[in-house]
Amino acid sequence: MAISKIFFSDLKSSKCSSVVEARLLRYWEARNVKRGGELMWINMLLMDVNSTII
Repeated sequence: MAISKIFFSDLKSSKCSSVVEARLLRYWEARNVKRGGELMWINMLLMDVNSTII
């Protein structure tokens, strides 16, 4: 069975089990050095094959 492609524009803002193939353009993480490098947040810039960026 062929797997149909799903793009960011097809996703809804609810829980789902869809898989999207995307390119990771940028990755940033912030760590709290006063707490032993505890991870505070992560930001990612992703792009699908339709050039949709989130």
